[in-house]
Amino acid sequence: MPYYQRSPQRSSWIRTLKLATATTLLATTPALVGQVILTSDNQVDAYTRIKSKLASSPETPDCSHPDFGPHITQTIDPDLQKYVFDFNIHVTPDNDRCSAFDRQRLEIKTEGNASTPNYVKGFLGDSVTFRWQVKLAAGFQPSSSFTHIHQIKAYDGDASAPIMTLTPRRGSPNTLQLIHINSSGVTTTLTQTPLAPFVGIWVQGYEKITYGTHGTYSLVITRLSDGAPLFSYTNNDLDLWRDGTTVVRPKWGIYRSLNNAAQLRDEQVMYDRFCLAKGTDDCVDPNTLPEFTMTSKAFYPSTHVGQIAYYAIQVAPLRGFADSGNFVVSGLPAGATASFRSSTFQNGAGTTILGVSTTGDTPVGSYPLVVSAISGTLSHVATVNLNVIP
Repeated sequence: MPYYQRSPQRSSWIRTLKLATATTLLATTPALVGQVILTSDNQVDAYTRIKSKLASSPETPDCSHPDFGPHITQTIDPDLQKYVFDFNIHVTPDNDRCSAFDRQRLEIKTEGNASTPNYVKGFLGDSVTFRWQVKLAAGFQPSSSFTHIHQIKAYDGDASAPIMTLTPRRGSPNTLQLIHINSSGVTTTLTQTPLAPFVGIWVQGYEKITYGTHGTYSLVITRLSDGAPLFSYTNNDLDLWRDGTTVVRPKWGIYRSLNNAAQLRDEQVMYDRFCLAKGTDDCVDPNTLPEFTMTSKAFYPSTHVGQIAYYAIQVAPLRGFADSGNFVVSGLPAGATASFRSSTFQNGAGTTILGVSTTGDTPVGSYPLVVSAISGTLSHVATVNLNVIP
């Protein structure tokens, strides 16, 4: 039954509901030419979405732990109110792709092969920019051995050791270390800071590199909620190349040693909004770019079997957002169907009515429904409850 076949007791409400359209602001969206941006919106599975942007499948321990399923999934983060990538690693039985058993690897990366676009490859002399968001779970436990959450690594040639790593390390206190390994294999901790301010919150890394034996490197990590700086390092003469390599590339995820497995626990690390840029292109701080907000209101969330529940969903612009998008809903119980009065929004704003029709096949119960508003690489979610009563 479509949502507009309304019950008599609700006709008055439907007639008086006015769909609001927020005023479009005059500012325009800056062009993001060339940048590769990877975000989560749960419209396809995580591995497919990652490969579609990075031209490479994740490196996972799925082969050693098939009953768990994919070790990278998409989940709703309550702080960001959107889907994010959820990296799950387990002390047992995860390993490094069933080929090494003293370590565990769950990483995404670009490749250096012929099928990978040159734009996401780092060649000798290239200048690249990376920006990403990450949240370590509350209680995150690194070991006294390595636990990398980001690497810069050669694709071929002398590729056994990474060039740069961002590494949480167990200690008193636990620390976050930036580590460099030069072409001679000498490992140097360039700087470190207590780990506690990075745990349980979203932070954003902004990294700029020029690849070469006398390369340049900078990394700034800020708190995502307010932009407060938490970590900063710059070096204008650093060995950022490897003998025999043709490409250097970034990696993000969890790569950790099992040499001190008793110090570890099963972990969930959240990542989102990866940006890769090259040359004069830059990965602009998303907190300065046009965005939108999403709100929901349940007018009639409870319905008898065979009737309809109604919700109002609204999108409003921030910082001059003026793009179009669409609404989708998931989590419907058996026998239920959803229909939007308008499944799209235009010019950065819009309000729609979601009607959820139930049938005799819909079980009595309470069901959380996830409504998503999606526009390009941007998305937000709202969770509404459907209550089906006898």
